[in-house]
Amino acid sequence: MALDLDDARARYHFSLAPEDHERLPFYSALLRSLEVDNLALEILAGVRAEQRNPMLILAALHLAALRGHPVLAPIYLAARRGELADPFDAARTVLAVLHGEPELVRRELHRSTQTNEPGRSAVLQAVIARVAGGRGATINLVDVGTSAGINLHLDRFPVRSSDDVNPLTLVCQDLGGVDRSLALPVIESRVGIDLAPLDLSDDDHRLWLQACIWPEEQRRHDRFEAVVAARRWWPDSTVLTGHALERLGEALALGDPRHLTVVVNTWVAAYFSRDDQNAYFNEMVQLCAHDNVAWVSIEGPLAVHWPAPSSEGEPPRKGGSQILVTLRGGEPASWGWCHPHGHWLWLDVPARSDPPSRSPRAATSPS
Repeated sequence: MALDLDDARARYHFSLAPEDHERLPFYSALLRSLEVDNLALEILAGVRAEQRNPMLILAALHLAALRGHPVLAPIYLAARRGELADPFDAARTVLAVLHGEPELVRRELHRSTQTNEPGRSAVLQAVIARVAGGRGATINLVDVGTSAGINLHLDRFPVRSSDDVNPLTLVCQDLGGVDRSLALPVIESRVGIDLAPLDLSDDDHRLWLQACIWPEEQRRHDRFEAVVAARRWWPDSTVLTGHALERLGEALALGDPRHLTVVVNTWVAAYFSRDDQNAYFNEMVQLCAHDNVAWVSIEGPLAVHWPAPSSEGEPPRKGGSQILVTLRGGEPASWGWCHPHGHWLWLDVPARSDPPSRSPRAATSPS
């Protein structure tokens, strides 16, 4: 089968939001170089469809640097420290390494891009506080595409409008409609689902997660190190290995049926096939209609095509991810937009009366 180089070129071109191109001069220059390079296009075009993401190529190169590659390691360290004199010259050097040693990337293409970026917890906190409906609420949390399960602990991260000395602090600019005074619900159970979950106690898994973090974002690296150190003190969680469509019923059954179960997915449905996207959408809509379940989906609208319209209006900034919420007993509705890594949040929650009361959900797998 012929490789679709035009598709690969478009994926490189649109892989960063415009504001991230401005913030990340090295990765911006590197992506622009990869976008016009035939070898880079062929490598990406040859990746299995569900992982055909330029971030996989970037992470494989970063991994080689973290492992001490003599040319790449000093470049990525300088990028992390903000000390690159010429990002485009650095990008050309990285590209030359790729041409000389393409196996540095090719041998890592069996992996998956898995940041499960904790910055998204700043968005999840604000949205779930609204979904749960007030002080004293208790929920079960299910995270689809959980990776190492970091966002199962969304309540462990303080959120501020500016940075502070705590490495776990999430900095989020609230552009409108956000009420941070709403209390977070108590999380009774925490269950994740992932095709290939990662373990923070495993050296190789930790290094890969670090490689998936953009090198120019020192704050994200500091936060990841703090998460690794703090994780042992956090509440227990359960991670199920498999596809969401196969394990979702089991995940729901692990929660207390007396409490609302909130299912979240953040930038994972983009890795589903089109058929699986449709099936997952329909499954979640049916669960919310008939069971004690609410659904929070945060995905890029260009990568996810739900079978019902979910996009209303334009994001306040280009490259935003859409927040789609389905309340218990309700229909999917657009609640706003956010940065893919939670740097900003804009909410426009539609008015809705309280849902009708329902009997507790039976602890059985959905049909």
